Amino acid sequence: MSVIKFDPHQSNFMIHGDRRFFLISLDNSTFLVRDNCPHRGGPLHLGYFNCQNNAIVCPWHNSAVSVHRLQQLAMPLVWRNDVAIAVIPGAESTPIAFKHRYIMIAPEIGCN
Repeated sequence: MSVIKFDPHQSNFMIHGDRRFFLISLDNSTFLVRDNCPHRGGPLHLGYFNCQNNAIVCPWHNSAVSVHRLQQLAMPLVWRNDVAIAVIPGAESTPIAFKHRYIMIAPEIGCN
């Protein structure tokens, strides 16, 4: 298990070995979720938010992943001032790369 600290204003995307994670705000909370779609591993951070189904739609095959499911599978995340502290299962010696990427998903836009 790896405990990591990062500045969410500088880094919203993380690569831990062969796994990718991104930060997303859902239901007035921020979650650290796996970036790969359960269907075929597509990059969820490039998907779009479906307001009717309350789900993220994968850009590869249009598979929908419910927000509820993403929240259940999210990595444990704690905020201290402007620092996010996350717990990532896996080897502590696995290298972690932090990046800032454009996250396409915007559930608060057009969902009224």
